[in-house]
Amino acid sequence: MAVFFGFGVALGVCALVLDIGLIAVARKQLQTGADAAAVEVARTCATSAAACGGADSGDTAIAYAQENVPDGAATAVVCGRGEGLAECPPPAGAGACAQPAPETGAYAEVHTSILRADGSTLLPPVFAQAVVDGFDGAAVTACARVTWGSPAAARALALTVSTCDWQRMTDGGALPSAEQAIPLFADTDPAACGRAGAGAGDPGGFRWVAGADATCRTATSAGAQLRVTDPTERPTACLPALESLVGEPGRPVAVPIFSAVSAAGDYTVRGIAAFVVTGWQLPDSAVPSPRITTCDDGVDFCVFGFFTRALVPGGGTVGGPDLGAQITALIG
Repeated sequence: MAVFFGFGVALGVCALVLDIGLIAVARKQLQTGADAAAVEVARTCATSAAACGGADSGDTAIAYAQENVPDGAATAVVCGRGEGLAECPPPAGAGACAQPAPETGAYAEVHTSILRADGSTLLPPVFAQAVVDGFDGAAVTACARVTWGSPAAARALALTVSTCDWQRMTDGGALPSAEQAIPLFADTDPAACGRAGAGAGDPGGFRWVAGADATCRTATSAGAQLRVTDPTERPTACLPALESLVGEPGRPVAVPIFSAVSAAGDYTVRGIAAFVVTGWQLPDSAVPSPRITTCDDGVDFCVFGFFTRALVPGGGTVGGPDLGAQITALIG
């Protein structure tokens, strides 16, 4: 009798363990859907306040939730802080996000859960119901929260542009700007933009950032100090990076905007902008844009392009000055 009793207990434990494993898999699937949905809703909100929230955001979240769960047995709810987003209820139990919501700033929050055809929100047991009385399944939920805004830190193209150019081309912030040729920055000129703290009315330009990675990107942040290459040098990966950008016309990329250059050659980052490269004239390569074919008179080397307001890839940390670039970041 004891043997049969012990076997029954062991069988029940094994059944519960197997079902717990299935619950863990389902929760991971729901989390994947919640993460993807929250990113997509935040991307929409970052680029169009009019499209933020509402039925479309809800449909998007449900679609992502159903894509990641077998048989599409899932649903989702969207809330957050931002135009068009419903305010989120107080967090409760297993359905709460991993981190508390930020006290300020915009964010989208997506809650995913099991939803069966009969309306039940329980993941049905596979093994345990046969050996454990009263076990009808488990409620499985997931939560993800994504913020958006101007980057305080991000991975940017290893090409830094003066604040003078940003001011001049955007007329102080009107985006998108007109396409112009940005010359190579002459950091030996005492009157150059930001040289030793000079004002924003001086001549500007661009420089290549030292230490670029294999994609011509560099990690930077507002207030950081950049080191640049010699004017005659360019990081190896940067010409292919420019070629890939003009290969997708209109594609924005994050670029650091410098506001000051110290006597020691440190470039202070004011913030991060969204820039569209349209062409260039460099020592070993020339790609005209439809509108600009050469640098301005008296300038040998330059990059063509314009500043815009756009979501830029690469992620980062939200909270920097608004120079046009927008990013999304998972925060819970």
